[in-house]
Amino acid sequence: MRIKWLQVSILIGLLVLEMTFQQTGTVVAKAPERTYEIRSDAELVNVAMFATGGEDHFSDSAYYSEGTASDTTVISSVEIAEHITKWRADKAQKEEAERIRKQREIQEKKLKQMKEEKRKERIRKARLARLRKEKARRKAIEKKCGKIRGTETEEVLCRIVEAEAGGEDLEGRMLVANVVLNRVINKHFPNSVRGVVFAHRGSRYQFSPVSNGSYYSVHVSKGTKKAVREALKGKDTSQGALYFMERALAESGNVSWFDRCLTRLFRHGCHEFYK
Repeated sequence: MRIKWLQVSILIGLLVLEMTFQQTGTVVAKAPERTYEIRSDAELVNVAMFATGGEDHFSDSAYYSEGTASDTTVISSVEIAEHITKWRADKAQKEEAERIRKQREIQEKKLKQMKEEKRKERIRKARLARLRKEKARRKAIEKKCGKIRGTETEEVLCRIVEAEAGGEDLEGRMLVANVVLNRVINKHFPNSVRGVVFAHRGSRYQFSPVSNGSYYSVHVSKGTKKAVREALKGKDTSQGALYFMERALAESGNVSWFDRCLTRLFRHGCHEFYK
């Protein structure tokens, strides 16, 4: 009788223990032939490693996973092995993709840096070339005219620029000054600013403001003075132009001669430039 009561007590104890395990979500993983209850890839990895003897830190009795039994899925050790193999392959693929992405990112960064360095080098070389060109032009002008800044020659240049291009922007005024200076350093024209500005054939002057008298009445603006100073420093965007005209105001005979005998370079503002 005592033995029967002992057996009943053990049976009740086992039932209570089994119910407790189901409520807490305990998963038995003692051997590969057992089945396992899992809830995530992370748990799957641990269970698989325990089942195949790959980890020492799991207990011999069970693998514990929190949650309710309704959240679990029961699979065999073979399915675990297949799943873990796929999981490792996916992980390796993601790691390789990330490695390639980082490598490409590094290469693109290096390429961008190289392009930026080349761009800066081109700008530096262009600037040095421009400065050398401006210096050479400044010396050529000074060789013909001597120092111009603060002299009567500068006043003459300012007046003709104001009379011809007073309504133009800074670039347009500087271009007219450059045409005068281009003539100064050209052997086919007078070798001084005054000589170029007042050049004439009979009573017909090269520059119409001198002919009509507007040269003498203009008030030289600060913008014109700045444009002339820039031109005297050697800044030149005239492409070697020796002539310019405003087509809308020019005489038809002059327009015809410009188009037939000269090479048109470009237009800026109301003026067309030729050589």
